[in-house]
Order: sequence, then structure tokens, then C-alpha cells
Amino acid sequence: MEPQDNRPVSSELADDGPTQLVEGKDGELEERLSTGTATLLLVWLIGIGAGSSLLAAWLFSDLLLGQRLTLGDLFSGTGLYISLFGAAGPTVLWLSGRAQDHSLGWFLVTAAKIGLAMIGSIIGVGALGALMLGSALTRDSVVGAAVLVGLTLAISVLWALATWSADRYIARARVEGGER
Repeated sequence: MEPQDNRPVSSELADDGPTQLVEGKDGELEERLSTGTATLLLVWLIGIGAGSSLLAAWLFSDLLLGQRLTLGDLFSGTGLYISLFGAAGPTVLWLSGRAQDHSLGWFLVTAAKIGLAMIGSIIGVGALGALMLGSALTRDSVVGAAVLVGLTLAISVLWALATWSADRYIARARVEGGER
């Protein structure tokens, strides 16, 4: 029996690791997330995105509109769309930065860009709709848009931290799994 310090490092990935080797279309072995890791990651990112978006909607309604949303409001059809839209943020962030050894700063900046693109489209459609219906953009609508941008930037920090921590965990587990 060899001592622990002198054991050879295996070039194969552990069976229970976060990634697995699979044969690609060209016949070469490719490293992909294991089914369990991919499922857990998806639940984590969707949960962070959906939860933070619903929290932002609740805060926006309470602070700006003076109306407290109930659980029935948050889990209504509109709440479903808000949570789906929010869940897209961290998942798009993961797909744009996974396994490329990006820094936390990169994740923060990219999450802010993704969040601003998402909320910008909502504000743009709302403003265009208001103008098409003959309404003028008021000071309240500009303040509301600014609050939405601020809330989006705040939750983009959560998205960045959640995605960066998942990326670091998987990278660390890959390295530790290869040393077994």
C-alpha cells in the first residue's frame, strides 16, 4: 500500500464529481457538468433570480406605489412572469461566464449589463406604450424608472455573487476531484 502523499494523480475525473467525460459528436472526450450538478446549479440560479425579482417587485410596489403586495399577488400570473424574467438573469450570466476563470469583478459588471438590458427593455416598452396612448412622461414615471434601475443594479449584485460562487465551487471541485 502506497503512502497517501505518493499516490499517482489520476487523469480521469471522479465518478461522483461535478463534471463527467462524455464523447462528443466528433468522437473526442468532452468535459460536461454531471446531471446532478447541472440540476442543482439550475435550481440555485433560477431560485436566486426569481426570488430576487419578486423581492424587487414587492419593494417597488411598497416604496413607490404605496401598496403592499400579498403572497397571492406575488404568486399570480404577473408574479410568475416577473419571476421567470428574473430567473433568466443569473442563468444567462452563468452561460456567458462559466468555467472561464473570470473574476468576481467580471461577474459584477456583466450581471449589471444583463440586468440593465432586461430592465431597459421593460422601461422602453412601457414608455413607448404610454407615448402611443397619448400620455406624457411625468416626473413620477421618470422617478419610477430610476428606482427600477436602482433595484435592478442591486439584485444584479446578488446574481453575480450567486453565479460566481457556483462557478468557483465547481472549479474547486473539479481540481479536487482530479487529485483523488
